[in-house]
Amino acid sequence: MLFMLTLTLHAQPEVFKGEHFIEVSGTARQEIDPNEIYVLVQLREFEENKVKTTLEKLDKEFHDALKAANIDRSKVELANIGSQLGRLGRKDKDAFREKTYQLKLSSGPELEKLLVKLEPVKVQQVMITRITHSDIEKLRLDLKVKALQAARSKAEALVKSIGSEVGKPIMIREWENPAYPMETANVMMRYKGEADADQTQEVSTEFRKITLTAQVTAQFEIK
Repeated sequence: MLFMLTLTLHAQPEVFKGEHFIEVSGTARQEIDPNEIYVLVQLREFEENKVKTTLEKLDKEFHDALKAANIDRSKVELANIGSQLGRLGRKDKDAFREKTYQLKLSSGPELEKLLVKLEPVKVQQVMITRITHSDIEKLRLDLKVKALQAARSKAEALVKSIGSEVGKPIMIREWENPAYPMETANVMMRYKGEADADQTQEVSTEFRKITLTAQVTAQFEIK
């Protein structure tokens, strides 16, 4: 026990041996306008006044609306087709078919123009599923650099106040922040069916910027 105690006392100073340093954190924040807006448009057959509107008719009206809104066909892809939705026990020929498209738009005005042209089309639903930016990874990296620069500036100001200077970096640690909001914009457009035909079509829109945040912790040598 005496040997172990002596060994511990001799080894303990090694824990504090090393360079003098200061540890600081830096943050950076930026708001950007999204340039990639992913929109789902769902078409679904329906019956009104005992007359069924077919999927083929809805599909043609949808593509006519795209053309009127000057939406390039390369921005449109089929997300789902052929699903049959209807009451349990109905015959297949009486079931309501549906088709879902995904659109990749580039701006808010383009989205608003699409919504205007879609208004006469009795679509089942329009929903924004994701918003992002084409250069999001580069923007996040640039923000981390700014956060590190902010950390060094803070270290220099603090060390200067005690008459010393900041030297080389000893340790740099980046913190992964929670994912930035991918659904900060939400658009819903639902057609009121025969059961509630007396109600008007409702459209609610909300659109916000993407907020990016970077945080870095760093240790710098004190000269």
